[in-house]
Amino acid sequence: MRILAAALLIVLSLFAPAQAESASAPPTRCGFHTLGRLPLTGATTAGTALDATHPQGPRVYSVTSSASGPALLGIRDARDGRLIAERPLPLALGSWAVTVAPDHSVYVGSYNATAGAMGRLFRYTPSTDHVSELGIPIATETFIWTVAAAPDGSAVYGGTSPTGKLFRYDTATGRYTDLGSPVPGDQFVRDLAVGEDGTVYAGVGAVSMKVAVLSPDGTLQRVIDPPIEGSGYAYDVDVAGRHLLVRFGTSTGTNPMGVYDLDERKWKDVVPDVDSLTVGGGRHGQDLYLFQNSELAKYDLETGKITKLGFTEYGEGAARTLGWLGHTLVGTSSTGRIWHFDRKTGQSRLLDGTLTGQPVSIRSLGAGPDGRIYAGGFFTGGLAAYDPATGESAYWPNVGQSEGIVTHKGKLYLGVYPGARIYEFDGTAPRLLLDLGGQEQDRPFAMISAGDWLAFGTVPKSGTHGGALGLLDPATGRTVIRRDIIPGHSIIGLAYRDGIVYGATSAFGGTSTPRGEAVAFAYDIATDSLLWQTTPVPGDLALGSIAFDGAGRLWGLTPDTLFELDPASGRTVRSVKHQTYPWSSATQVWLDTHLVFHKGFLWGKVQGKAYRMDPGTMALALIARPISNLTLGPDGHLYLSRFENFYTYRVC
Repeated sequence: MRILAAALLIVLSLFAPAQAESASAPPTRCGFHTLGRLPLTGATTAGTALDATHPQGPRVYSVTSSASGPALLGIRDARDGRLIAERPLPLALGSWAVTVAPDHSVYVGSYNATAGAMGRLFRYTPSTDHVSELGIPIATETFIWTVAAAPDGSAVYGGTSPTGKLFRYDTATGRYTDLGSPVPGDQFVRDLAVGEDGTVYAGVGAVSMKVAVLSPDGTLQRVIDPPIEGSGYAYDVDVAGRHLLVRFGTSTGTNPMGVYDLDERKWKDVVPDVDSLTVGGGRHGQDLYLFQNSELAKYDLETGKITKLGFTEYGEGAARTLGWLGHTLVGTSSTGRIWHFDRKTGQSRLLDGTLTGQPVSIRSLGAGPDGRIYAGGFFTGGLAAYDPATGESAYWPNVGQSEGIVTHKGKLYLGVYPGARIYEFDGTAPRLLLDLGGQEQDRPFAMISAGDWLAFGTVPKSGTHGGALGLLDPATGRTVIRRDIIPGHSIIGLAYRDGIVYGATSAFGGTSTPRGEAVAFAYDIATDSLLWQTTPVPGDLALGSIAFDGAGRLWGLTPDTLFELDPASGRTVRSVKHQTYPWSSATQVWLDTHLVFHKGFLWGKVQGKAYRMDPGTMALALIARPISNLTLGPDGHLYLSRFENFYTYRVC
């Protein structure tokens, strides 16, 4: 899923000391062993809403995401942050979509890519303290990004991905209506707003950034084009009187807000650099309270004047304005903290975090220079380390979502999402070396040590095509960035030998449309040139991880094929189909495989299973399932993960 491309920005902020945990003695026997969980936890709350008029006092409703579920609906007193209750949302991993209906019912749209779980709708009834699971609105959709209630309480609308659909839930009958894709070709209905007259405004992406205007029954009335060029999302949509407010998330990383006059049907203003997750929740009369460059500001809807207010301590992550309690603005951060800002006195306060931290899925694994295994956390981020010699682990919370982890010349390097940022990590604080967000890059999955260079490959931002092959010399700071070296493709697998970087691509960039078939290539560092590019597995849209064996043969593992390439020409020497893959219905395939060579065998993960592969016969032997990540440790054993769970396979 963005977590897909619109995922929440988790910054590498102020360093917090590592938290150490003791563990049981490491296993010594051969084969598969469970190592429990690494200390990756967090309270990540993308979906949040305020009920300022609740009869028992104002409440903040927040959904805390969980690696393997269930996500928790947290219910807190908006005045002091006191935790009233936490209620599980069955088969939900998290939510961006929370809204309060006129009768104080709370509706939550969830995400879960597991077949049979998918994107579900829930209703929490405060009077009975009960969560009702309302089913899957649209069977094809894994993610409900947004929900909004009609002002008369008759309906709740929702927007989804991966096919950008809109649905209507009738609160009286419990019936769903699939309203289709308001802007065909866009993958996301990213946000919704409902006007006082029941008109529905649907912001879409990840390409057009348009806003569809629909009648209450879902009939499309018109489509509003964005006031800016490029691609991305109509990321946040709100109605404020006669104004439609749209905060755009663009592929270049900018976040302007458009102000549209609904009476005159034209854009009135474009406000740059609005980085609060929501804007309409900060409205007070003609004043709009929003964040610019992490500082609260007041924007006058009539004059366009902006006044900076000096408030920046909102609790890390991204800020969300929710609404007002008298003259106090209430908001949250993506780390779950509640904050207050008094517009009369200018005083603010950050309330203590009271939500229960949940396990974080392991996003990436890599071997460190100190003999430890490092693991990056998904969504909420964080970095953990496991010492195979002692069984002890450590945790650094303030590290972003690491897509790639590699050791180069005795130091650890992290490739962090979003913005394809490269960090050097010395065990105390991460140091930013490179940021490719301005070049529309997002996910540095592939990272290898390539002589004097740290080499990496990237997936571009949502709505764009053209990943990059990058070289960075940490000693000098010199970089070589070759975007679109394979036109339209993402670079998802890398290997290195004798001055040559070998790459593997995905034909998918940041959209659901592939550009041809996946290719392999060889790049000569000295001459800055491509030596060859080939299509090793015709029909495959993504290749995956590649690696050399002890005899200098180059291997690749795709979601359905194991293949050997001639490093000199790129010719496919051998290949074997190990299972099938639904390429015809695939909407986005990046890195689904991991491949290493050790002790005469290839070891790999693909389609949730880990295998030992014989280079001679190309036969695959299953060693573990289900598995999400695999890496070879410095101790010569394999380390694997699934959601928040951590394992080892001892190779004897």
